[in-house]
Amino acid sequence: MKDYFYKIFSFNMEEFKLLFYATFFIFILFASYAMLRPIRDALGIHNSQEALKWLFLGTFILMIFSSFLAMYLSGAVKRRHYIDIIYYFFTINLILFFIALSLLDENSKGFTYFAYIFYIWVSVFNLFIISSAWSLLADLFSKDRSKRLFGIISAGASLGSIIGSLSVSLLSTFLSLHNFIFVCIFLLLLAIITKNLLIKESFSLLEDNQKEIFNLRFEKSIGSKNPFEAIFLIIKSKYLLAFVAFILLLTSVSTFLYMEQARIIKELFPTREARIAAFANIDLIVQSASFIMQCFFTAKIASLGLKWLLSLLGFIISLGFICLVFTHPAFLPFVIVMSIRRIGEYALVKPGREMLFVPLNASEKYKVKNFLDTVVYRGGDALSAQIEGFLAKISLTCVLLTGALISFVWGLLGVFLAKGYDKKA
Repeated sequence: MKDYFYKIFSFNMEEFKLLFYATFFIFILFASYAMLRPIRDALGIHNSQEALKWLFLGTFILMIFSSFLAMYLSGAVKRRHYIDIIYYFFTINLILFFIALSLLDENSKGFTYFAYIFYIWVSVFNLFIISSAWSLLADLFSKDRSKRLFGIISAGASLGSIIGSLSVSLLSTFLSLHNFIFVCIFLLLLAIITKNLLIKESFSLLEDNQKEIFNLRFEKSIGSKNPFEAIFLIIKSKYLLAFVAFILLLTSVSTFLYMEQARIIKELFPTREARIAAFANIDLIVQSASFIMQCFFTAKIASLGLKWLLSLLGFIISLGFICLVFTHPAFLPFVIVMSIRRIGEYALVKPGREMLFVPLNASEKYKVKNFLDTVVYRGGDALSAQIEGFLAKISLTCVLLTGALISFVWGLLGVFLAKGYDKKA
């Protein structure tokens, strides 16, 4: 164990700087989203909670349009500038939102429309900035470095989420909403600076004969301008088709447990304050445990083989669903299963998913990843919610047993993807 920690935390100065920039880059982005998320949720129910189902639909429609637009953009600009353009675009949007919030009367009809637009926008913002950031990291890190360092970088994401959420929680009584948006504008601009430092540091670590190839690669666009290129690439690859299925099953497991969480907490905690406390306690457990695992154990598990990152959680949660069949509606068993699922996703599955893109070509790292993280992910949420609702009308036992089967197949797909990853150069 001592040798392992020495290997993980002992870097030369150049590699340490690369890790620092990458972790800080991800930290900034997750902190900005964590600050915008509570504002989004508050504005989403500004007028009526019934509007949420239409906001979900609007988010999915905009996600499809934005994904195809981003795929076209990636083929029209240099790879070096692709992320800059996306982040500058969202920064300009935030400036406009800042101005609107400063001018609009909270009781006006215009503010209601603004609230709905902002809700949908933040949902799209989150997926695009995070997806593009991990695309860049997959482009810059080798297979060996990604296995050793992606867990630590993911810890930066958890820490950013904690800091961002705490900032809103502690300062919301002193600062207005548009002040938090101003902070997010600053964070996005800082992310652009950090991204450029990250590319520069990655370049400095290369051998002299690799630097020219690196420059040529980043001076070219990412594939063609065809906005449907990602779909064609997925159809032609068993590896990417399995990746699509993996994400759909992941979202299904998450949705099934999320719906079950809503039922149990509503039944066991009669007041809104008690429910908020229950959610807060679960989040505290998840974020703290995820941060510790990402720092100290993700790389160790990855060193045993990527299949353990991608498949272990699916098999464990499959057993968890079966246990819930016999314990429903007991709160403690559910909290344990739900916490394991979320911790495992953050500490194991998420880093493992990002590693799967490392050996792929540029179009697959940027275009396919963008499509998977946006359209497929949100489509999986929508589809699994409908399936869960149908099964719930039959019985909750049916829901839980179906969840167990989905989780087991999800685990098997993780093994398949890990084997495909090992075969790629």
